[in-house]
Amino acid sequence: MEVNLILILGVILLLSLALGRLANKLKLPAVPGYLIAGLLLGPSISKVMSHEMVKQLHPINGIALGIIALVIGGELSLESVKKLGKAVIFMGLFEVLGAIAVVTVVMMFFLHQFALSLLLGGLAAATAPAATVAVIKESKASGPLTNSLLGIVALDDVFGVISFGIISAIVKTMASGSANTSILTMIKTPMIEIVGSIILGSIMGYILSYFSNRMNSEKSLLALVLGSVFLASGLATLFEFSPILTNMVSGVMVRNISSRYKKVFDVTEGIEVPIFIVFFALAGARFELHRLVEIGGIGLAYALARVAGKMLGVRIGGELGGASSQVKKYLGMGLMPQAGVAVGLVIIAQQAYPQASNLILNILLTSVMISALFGPILSKIALVKAGEVGALEQGQDCRKTA
Repeated sequence: MEVNLILILGVILLLSLALGRLANKLKLPAVPGYLIAGLLLGPSISKVMSHEMVKQLHPINGIALGIIALVIGGELSLESVKKLGKAVIFMGLFEVLGAIAVVTVVMMFFLHQFALSLLLGGLAAATAPAATVAVIKESKASGPLTNSLLGIVALDDVFGVISFGIISAIVKTMASGSANTSILTMIKTPMIEIVGSIILGSIMGYILSYFSNRMNSEKSLLALVLGSVFLASGLATLFEFSPILTNMVSGVMVRNISSRYKKVFDVTEGIEVPIFIVFFALAGARFELHRLVEIGGIGLAYALARVAGKMLGVRIGGELGGASSQVKKYLGMGLMPQAGVAVGLVIIAQQAYPQASNLILNILLTSVMISALFGPILSKIALVKAGEVGALEQGQDCRKTA
């Protein structure tokens, strides 16, 4: 008997929600729970969801990516960035570049393909802020390391999405170009995509800000936000720009020019949770469990290289920005968690390099699972080593950063 899509969506939502809550009880992020739910329902295990069903639910990916990007952009307040200080901005930038560089080199050793390795490096940039913030709150931590960490995770996704947008545009050109493709074309094509995405995102963000300031009904505002995300993603696809960069820039515009930006992002929360649950479950359903032995070693190397790159980047950025030795030493350990944004970017990566789409997904999801298990532990160790655990209860000064 063929299982219908409506029934599948109901099962996905309820099972994912249950496993997400179980993950939370185990002090883990909810995202791995959603991924495992998809894996259990997918072709690799129970086969409740066939490959065809996963393909039929593909439009949800585009919706989720647009919302993820809009929300990331909404986290970037230019006023707040000015207050972060030079050290935090330098460390935030260099930990992203460090992860990209080290992962690219390590993946070259395993895969011997520069374009694919660079793309995997781009996926390594983003950190899961929710997991890091949860550890800080649970530890009642306060101090220079804690505040530097909070500042960096606020910037990390933005830097990560921008850098990945640039890398994916370059890789797409490299992968699709012939041997006769000129250097000028390889530079010009990604630049057009990036600049076009920024211009389109700015226009869409201005339009969304303008109309959101004139709407009082939350239901109408939600329809406006979703319509804006769909339109921005559709136009970006039509003009061969980046939908995720376009929506992120739109979010940045709303955050910084709309007087009702908080309302815009508050109403988005009402719809984002069920969409994200299905999105992550579908990613889990595409995971090829039978290739775990083959891919597991590469996934582990990827996860370790990512942490090493972030730690190296923090060291370099900390030196340039004048951070304290303690912050330079331990901050990189707090940046291992990797989940939501990285899984979202996998969809873009698969489109940029379709000939290795399954390999990209399997490596990234293996890394996400490893980071979900060990990321919070490393973050806690960093806070303990810095002597900041429990400082909030003791009334120590929590305002100082790096």
